[in-house]
Amino acid sequence: MANLTSSALQQRLDGMTLPDGARVWMYTANRVLTDTECKAVQTALLAFRESWAAHGTPLRSASVILLNQVVVLAVDEEPQIATGCSIDASVEALRGLNKAAPTLADLDVLDRSWVVYEEEKDAPEWKRARLHDFWAMRKAGTLTDDTQILDSTLTNLGALRKEGVKRLADSWHAHMW
Repeated sequence: MANLTSSALQQRLDGMTLPDGARVWMYTANRVLTDTECKAVQTALLAFRESWAAHGTPLRSASVILLNQVVVLAVDEEPQIATGCSIDASVEALRGLNKAAPTLADLDVLDRSWVVYEEEKDAPEWKRARLHDFWAMRKAGTLTDDTQILDSTLTNLGALRKEGVKRLADSWHAHMW
């Protein structure tokens, strides 16, 4: 999905049929994936999710890829809470995504230092920067209070649906200066 607006984000996340209270984890890739690579990643995630369980109880889960660079994994913890072991299994599955296709050999989604932002309003593609580079751009005035960011700190699907895209001024990043 090349262009993510608040309404496009809503539409994409509404495709996840889990309730708003579902727990989410967001993982930013070290690069933008092609549409073909996104399909391979989604296929690998689906295979994992079909067997994902906590203490033998299957976990009701969903996944989506935003902007061809952010993997969202969600689990409805109402029927069964994701346990430490099941969360470890999800991290292992994410670590193995680089085996989903030959072109994904360099894929890393576990580096938590990325910030995804819209450089210009309605830009065809969102950018990502390492946190320290993002802060440097902010200090240099390259990024303004109105710069839109994807908030990867949200922990439930309802919050992601409602607040996934926000102004830099309304994010935790604004308090770092």
